[in-house]
Amino acid sequence: MTISFNRRHLMTGAGAAALTTIVGAKALAQAPTLPPAPKPEDWAKAESIRNVCLSPSGRKIAYLQEKEGVKFIITHDLDTKQGQTFNIGVAKVSSLAWVDDSHLAVSTFATGKIERFAGGRQTFTIVSVYNIASPAINTLFADLAGFESFVTGNVNVINYKGKAQITASSYKTGFEDEAHFLYRFSLDGSGASVMDRAPIGTRSWIMTPQGDLVARTIYSDKSKTYSIEYNSGGWKEIYSLKCDIDRPYVAGLGRDGKSLVVFMPTEDGEGMYYEMAPDGKLSAPLVKSAINETPTFDPITFCLNGIRTYDGWSHYSYFAAVDQDIVKKTEKAMEGYRFAIIERGINPLQVIVYSEGSDDAGTYYYIDFRTGEVVTIGYAYPDIPVEWITSKSVITYKAADGTQIEAYLTLPPNREAKNLPLVVHPHGGPQARDGVGFDSEVQAYASCGYAVLQPNFRGSEGYGVKFTEAGYGQWGRKMQTDLSDGVRYLASQGIVDPKRVCISGASYGGYAALAGATLDTGIYNCAVDVAGISDIRQFLDRERPADAMYVPASYRYLQRFLGDEKTLDDISPIKHVDKCNIPVLIVHGKDDTVVEFSQSANMAKALKAAGKDVTFQPYEHEDHWQTNEAARTDMYKTIIAFIEKYNPPT
Repeated sequence: MTISFNRRHLMTGAGAAALTTIVGAKALAQAPTLPPAPKPEDWAKAESIRNVCLSPSGRKIAYLQEKEGVKFIITHDLDTKQGQTFNIGVAKVSSLAWVDDSHLAVSTFATGKIERFAGGRQTFTIVSVYNIASPAINTLFADLAGFESFVTGNVNVINYKGKAQITASSYKTGFEDEAHFLYRFSLDGSGASVMDRAPIGTRSWIMTPQGDLVARTIYSDKSKTYSIEYNSGGWKEIYSLKCDIDRPYVAGLGRDGKSLVVFMPTEDGEGMYYEMAPDGKLSAPLVKSAINETPTFDPITFCLNGIRTYDGWSHYSYFAAVDQDIVKKTEKAMEGYRFAIIERGINPLQVIVYSEGSDDAGTYYYIDFRTGEVVTIGYAYPDIPVEWITSKSVITYKAADGTQIEAYLTLPPNREAKNLPLVVHPHGGPQARDGVGFDSEVQAYASCGYAVLQPNFRGSEGYGVKFTEAGYGQWGRKMQTDLSDGVRYLASQGIVDPKRVCISGASYGGYAALAGATLDTGIYNCAVDVAGISDIRQFLDRERPADAMYVPASYRYLQRFLGDEKTLDDISPIKHVDKCNIPVLIVHGKDDTVVEFSQSANMAKALKAAGKDVTFQPYEHEDHWQTNEAARTDMYKTIIAFIEKYNPPT
């Protein structure tokens, strides 16, 4: 059966004959009347549905909903049309996955101090197994003597002797037993077995679907040595390399279930993926280029099954005809929309699909390509009228030194793209990148009448190692002027008004906002810093190792971009508050374990002492990732009110 449908038909209940809807239908405005623009808090709300997953049988769905900060796990049986709801309170959920058709693995994260790790508070992952029939909850490591209930690294679902079990690793508290333990857990909490007692520097394990250990990787921060050990009736080292930040890593099992898929540094600095035999011998390269191509793995066999290409959105090319046929069928079904195949059942023709586009802020579907059954699971933002959704376009411009910069431009809906006010919105990282995917904060700015520019400035990933290396030593320097060069380009095209520009960002983007107010002045009318670094020397001192036991890669990573430590004050906004001549809004959550809260508190204090126009908005129980809906809602309202006051949209 051929499946094809139009998004508006789906929303009004037409389309495929087998279509049903789990979460209520999305209302459409009656043309030609333009509905009121969404309010900032409408964009700040948690998605109505997220973390959608499919059970192994392909007939049960689970997802997360949030109402006024309270999280609910919803399960739905596609055969009985019945569902269950589990109130999990204010837990910060990072992932949701079926273990079997009766159990769900729920990963959450929390902030706290662990004896085993030196330093202040950190963020830890906790994994619990929910029995949807009981309901009973089993939290991994909670009942094991000497362990705290957090996990490190990957969590795998295996079929051990015919029963579904979970594997996870952790450390014992204290330092009396220097080892990294891998355990296998029964789903009801009745048993936990040690699979491996590994060296403290063990980073990952590779295993079969039955839980047989194939390989493990180890990195020593003392000797800066990365090694791969293979399990041939005992652990044997098959590869070793002296390296620092740019390390190899094992991505998973090769196509034969015995070889390993490994990423190896190459002389040109780009690196490449290979299959490594049990004796350490490498195959021919698996991809043409590792810049935007990465391997994918079958969720049932754990083996290499294809290549993922990323150009701002993911695209998949599979080795097996049946897998590639699913992609082709989904492309046809989702024609005109970006899509991602989120999950498949044991039968790969049963899939969860996510789509988005110029009139779709995110929709989840269940499709059974065998029968033609289509179920609309739900909409991420059901209350946002489609008339106020807009898309990003890719633009390129040249920086002052001739470097080509790719960026994403979002134009406000229902306005002419001429002489517009602009919000420059740099990404975090800084070695990250923006993509074409839906971004609620960007949409919030656009719906208020602003064009939004997201430059992938030098140092961003995804454009090759030379482009990333072009950012080394350029933190606050050319990485910063790449942003203002984008403003000048848009102004030269008549798209934006150069006199109505502001900058707003989080993390590194927050630093860039402060730098726009203090270092690269004369471009912006106001600046919004969310959890950005203001005093680089102080931040680097926090990352500096306390002893030789552990030298974090984050410390050496930062050094690359920061350059000569003697010049750190030159690029620290807190040292240049006297140059600030625009209003600044500083926002920071007190549960942030990535950038210390003091970075914002001290910057606000310094600006105020210098007589500058500064507003400081702290938030209780908010982290670096803005997972607290109440705080995020107030933050969006505060930021947009601030921008509209100092950089009016009209």
